[in-house]
Amino acid sequence: MSPKITVGIIDNQDYARISATGNLIITSEDRVVLKGEKPVIEARVVGSRPLPSVYKVFLKEFKTIQEAEKFARGRCENCGIQEVGRDLVDDGKVVFFNRAYWLYTGEFKNFEDAEKEKLRLEEKGFNPWIREEFKGIPEGKISLKLDDGRELLLEPPVEIYPCDDENFVVVYNVFIGIGYHWQHTQDLYFRGILRLLPGKRGKLVVVNELTIDEYLFSVNSSEMPNDAHIELLKAQTVAARGTVLATMKKHHYNDPFDICHDDHCQDYRGVGRERKNSIQAVFETEGEVLFYGDEICDTRFSKICGGIAESFEHVWGGEPKPYLVAVSDTLIDVEIPVNTEEKAKKFIDSNPPAYCNLNSFEKIPEYLEFAKPFFRWDVIYSPEELGKIFKEKTGYDIGEIVDIVPLARGDSGRIKRLKIIGKRGEKIIDGELNIRQALHGTTLYSSMFYVIKKEGKIILKGGGWGHGVGMCQIGAAMMAESGKMYDEILYHYYRGARLKKVFEGLKKAPRAPENLPSKKIDWEG
Repeated sequence: MSPKITVGIIDNQDYARISATGNLIITSEDRVVLKGEKPVIEARVVGSRPLPSVYKVFLKEFKTIQEAEKFARGRCENCGIQEVGRDLVDDGKVVFFNRAYWLYTGEFKNFEDAEKEKLRLEEKGFNPWIREEFKGIPEGKISLKLDDGRELLLEPPVEIYPCDDENFVVVYNVFIGIGYHWQHTQDLYFRGILRLLPGKRGKLVVVNELTIDEYLFSVNSSEMPNDAHIELLKAQTVAARGTVLATMKKHHYNDPFDICHDDHCQDYRGVGRERKNSIQAVFETEGEVLFYGDEICDTRFSKICGGIAESFEHVWGGEPKPYLVAVSDTLIDVEIPVNTEEKAKKFIDSNPPAYCNLNSFEKIPEYLEFAKPFFRWDVIYSPEELGKIFKEKTGYDIGEIVDIVPLARGDSGRIKRLKIIGKRGEKIIDGELNIRQALHGTTLYSSMFYVIKKEGKIILKGGGWGHGVGMCQIGAAMMAESGKMYDEILYHYYRGARLKKVFEGLKKAPRAPENLPSKKIDWEG
């Protein structure tokens, strides 16, 4: 049997519309409230309010609480320890655990104070990170308005699931690619149970509970097209499985689910993305993940590395991970690292042949055509336009942008600290993702860029799509198309790692669903 996980589908939303492809069951307080009907339901939370929150600055991760306490002793009077992660249980037995202990230096009422503490710790040589944490337990009831006019007011958690295994629950207008240039909504169909809860911000949370295998049937072909090469889908499956096991209840330790459905964790679009080969990829890699020594690998991945994969610590802080280091994806020798202005500019301008540079190949499969423009790209702004975007995205009004000055780069040339200079002030932005969000109406393709000021315009000349850490998905696709097997692909991007089976999978493959609305490729923008 494949262990179960919980996936956040909706978080902090006013309402959700839910139904099923067949008759459904609704339960509350372990009793059946409704059975054998197929209504369209509008779900809301009533009688709830947002919880207070604080910001924590985390200093370091430890495997045991004793190690965390020993490190803090004599160094930090106000330090606290946050336990994150959870046990993975299969048929009543713990088959894996990813528990960790994060040492934090204090709690701050606002982000600005937390950011100052983070900068202070960076000056001491640490790689700290910030998390917002909510205090207390959400209250409220779940209101379900049925399309025949009935209203049910129920104690949470409320669970909704189909009457049989041949049907699925559907959530209408789910947001996908939140904050990115391909953001849109789509009706998504799910296996397993939907659980409805009041959230920490006083609004609705919808969680999908299902087995890891059922989850992966969708993820491998939500993250990449479902008609992709089978060896790519197998590599994607192993990487996605590792991401689940390494990060469950870490990115979302303060939430009622293990991971979320969107790009923040990894892309999960429900059964509408499943195909015969996406299910085959899960069965042919049954229970496999990558280990580095006795540690499970946090197998991050991004769309296009731009020629060099980035090192973990330059994107997320924390300790370096020896299997998530700068790796060349190019077909020629290139210098690594490219962490100075001169080296980064030279690398971006060189436009080297690489697995993820689709213009390097005479012929590529149709499913990869969308990715051609993203290996190297330009984004052009007027100073006024960029100043307005910066104000809208950050809240800081520094007027027309006069200059953009990179202060620190990672090994791939991605900027991790940046000064924005305007006519009315200046601001320093820390973090690869924060930089991308501050300089674009949605999110800039990557922070691997340099600045050109020409004819009154500000030009960001860059490369790559995403944070660049771990497996380069488009590079992996071309490796598969070039005859590489999934283990060769994984070992290329995750250096020093080795495959290991950690649990048994489902014994019987489900039939790939038919006649559900779906798109082959709907995340390219």
